[in-house]
Amino acid sequence: MRGWRFTFDNNLSDEVALASNASHWETVDLPHTWNAEAASTSNSRPSKRGLGWYHLEFATPTKGARKWLEFGAASIVADVWLNGHKLGQHKGGFTVFRFDVTDVLVPTGRNVLLVKVDNTQPTSDSDRTAIPPLAGDFVIYGGLYRYVSLVTTADAVHFDLSDMGGPGVHAATTSLAGGTATINVRASLKSEARTDASYLVRISLLDRAAQVVRSKEANQRLNAGGRLTVSEDLVVSRPHLWQGIEDPYQYKLVAELLTQDGKALDKVVQDFGIREMRFDPHHGFFLNGRHVPLHGVAMHQESYGKGWAETPRDIDEKLALVKEIGANSIRLGHYPFDRYTLDSLDRMGLVAWAELPVGIGVTTEVPVTIGATGRSVCPRSDATSEFRANAQQQLQEMVHQQFNHAAVAIWSLGNETTYMHKDCLGPWHDNLTPVFRELQALAKREDTHRVTAYADNVTQAQPPVNGNYIDLGGITDVWARNQYPLWYSGPVTRLTNILDAVRIRYPDQPVGISEYGAGSALTHHTDNVMGGPPEVRNPGVPVVYQPEEYASYVHEQVYAKILPTDYLFATYVWNMFDFATGLRNEGDVQGVNTKGLVSFDRKTRKDPFYFYKANWSPDLVTYITSRRYTNRAYPIADVKIYSNADSVELSINDRSVGEMKQEQCLLKTCVFKNVKLDHGANKVMAVGHRGGDTIGDSVEWWLNTRNINIAAGQLTTGFMSGELSLESSINVATDPLVTASTSASRSGELFGSDNFFIGGAGDWLVSKGLDAPTDTTPVQGTDDPQLFKNFRRGSFSYFVPLDDGDYMVTLGFLEPDKDKEIGERVFDVAANGETKLENFDVLRVGKGKYRTVVNESFTTKVSNGFLKLDFTPRLGEALVSNIRIRKQ
Repeated sequence: MRGWRFTFDNNLSDEVALASNASHWETVDLPHTWNAEAASTSNSRPSKRGLGWYHLEFATPTKGARKWLEFGAASIVADVWLNGHKLGQHKGGFTVFRFDVTDVLVPTGRNVLLVKVDNTQPTSDSDRTAIPPLAGDFVIYGGLYRYVSLVTTADAVHFDLSDMGGPGVHAATTSLAGGTATINVRASLKSEARTDASYLVRISLLDRAAQVVRSKEANQRLNAGGRLTVSEDLVVSRPHLWQGIEDPYQYKLVAELLTQDGKALDKVVQDFGIREMRFDPHHGFFLNGRHVPLHGVAMHQESYGKGWAETPRDIDEKLALVKEIGANSIRLGHYPFDRYTLDSLDRMGLVAWAELPVGIGVTTEVPVTIGATGRSVCPRSDATSEFRANAQQQLQEMVHQQFNHAAVAIWSLGNETTYMHKDCLGPWHDNLTPVFRELQALAKREDTHRVTAYADNVTQAQPPVNGNYIDLGGITDVWARNQYPLWYSGPVTRLTNILDAVRIRYPDQPVGISEYGAGSALTHHTDNVMGGPPEVRNPGVPVVYQPEEYASYVHEQVYAKILPTDYLFATYVWNMFDFATGLRNEGDVQGVNTKGLVSFDRKTRKDPFYFYKANWSPDLVTYITSRRYTNRAYPIADVKIYSNADSVELSINDRSVGEMKQEQCLLKTCVFKNVKLDHGANKVMAVGHRGGDTIGDSVEWWLNTRNINIAAGQLTTGFMSGELSLESSINVATDPLVTASTSASRSGELFGSDNFFIGGAGDWLVSKGLDAPTDTTPVQGTDDPQLFKNFRRGSFSYFVPLDDGDYMVTLGFLEPDKDKEIGERVFDVAANGETKLENFDVLRVGKGKYRTVVNESFTTKVSNGFLKLDFTPRLGEALVSNIRIRKQ
């Protein structure tokens, strides 16, 4: 929609704005947001929160008895004036709202529309923006970010447009049995006429050939200025069912309002799919009586460079990628989406999880940080009556507007509302349960045919003790868990343990997984995903190291756990796309959550995308992973290929490596171990065969040096450089998450990621987890502190592939623990069985100086193609920060 004037001005008053002709304001088109610059991968500025003003002049259409202004959405509170008359205010940033403007429009000349849109961050419960969502791990874009239109009715009697943004006609499949479907249709009528009259209401169902399948008529008496609802059942024999992505068949549902002599007054046409959905606590999801495991992705209503101001073309591009990956379900988080998206999901057959924007908390209390841990005092206030009323209003609007969509299976009442409570100190107060019980009761009154859900992150197997968390389990019809094994929440075994235990506690409540995943950066890579712990978040630094290969590992491991868990009704990867957030700087980008399977700009499908495509899509897939790790650190590599082919062949520079059958490829993942690379260019080619079809994929990797550079304890690789031969130099650094560009020593040597190890664990010198570090003492005694950021600890060995010959080995150490005393960490180091360092004590050699570098060198001989370095503890754990190996 063109011709709007816009200004962002927190100091502009209503009176001044109404008096202005807006000639000096910026010209914009809808959809529009004043935070489009936040939708990027390099924006470190906070998004703007405050008042945006929109001004439009337009002529009154000559046709139509009644006229309504319809807003697709306004984020998050909108005040609307037309010709100086205050039409009203709408609170809620995601749903359609309307105003009857019939009596406010001017008959001739220009109408002046003024809209004040407010996305101010609330600071108290009395603020007008203190409505859902109070906060979230996403940007609250402000603006008229969908559309504004003028809706007219031909007559003063019409289907009710005051249906909370809905169509005034609602239909549901109430019975599906014996080859017959019963569809209940409710049509709301409104009279603006001056006299009482009788009318004919006709409800029809048309097939794709526009043939009437079933029709029913009813005479209704409608008083002047009155309303009534007509309810009719359509019984359809041998219905063509909406069967998800397999067959998303839809009829046309047509509601007509006519005079007694057949004159048409109004018509509503809706797509409608006949289907029956059932959720079973033991066997998961059923569509039309058939068991259909839902494997899906979640996404935001956001596009790169546009934020929430998306166009249909943007939405089409996103959903095309969802279709390509082979998902059969989608979680629309964390708020109601637009009608175009819902219409598209209906046509595609994607089963949808729709969500209310109640998240993080229900009060504006700002948690008080306690110490360096970042934990906070728990909120104590109850949700205000205004907050609760608005949450209910937004729920009703979502249900009314999305009721007729076949795709919508679930009304989610909220997401991680207990987030501020789960890590709190101090007294606990349950300000959540009353809110959710009210929402649950309202949802069931509004729609008896769909289930409600909640996306939780704290409910445990046992009831809370002494208020150590707020338990919302058991309130909604179904329940799902946001869980991040191998990322935020420990080993992958915990996932099924938690789900099984909660399922025992709530045996009648179907269970799903509403979020899982891992962050990944397109420029961060690793040779060994076990090299060290991931860096999930590190506030205040420009780069958080999140290798693409580690994200693949997380998805492979979690999917392997959830796939055989047949009681899960649905599982959702978080997220389909990277998205903007004011809470994070992750991976190699600023202000972005990097958990997407596709980059924010949608130009790059990350490696895990193809893992799911190989497992979900019927299309033939063969994809070489780690393709962006082009400058390889080592002359041998494991080559991993995602493929659903019957067999996969691999070659390097046209040299056959071998073939793997599908039965050798767990979860469509074929791994060729210890593949030798050539010096210089390596054309890696994979060819998959299925029946008579063939698909190939190729990448080019470079090995520009004969060095091996390892980083003990480091998850992310640094790249090779220089022209030293393989047998002349090996460098080992120990940062779990250092990229090629950041792992260079000052001497120009580049250190690769940890590899060739057995045992031990990678660790950080300074913690890079969710909590702020308690000790940031800098490294002393080196010009290369980067090489000492991390270390491998425990009892461990390295088996480093080398040509035979004599080598000089230099080990870099420091004592990471300020509480350690001399004599408390003692270990031996042996090379190919010969002890080189005996009873070695880093602190003793370093004269008791904590975090001070110590280097030790020795010579050794390699005669069997590899060097074995053993680090054996005597007291405490052994450790090493970096290793250099050079040919003599």
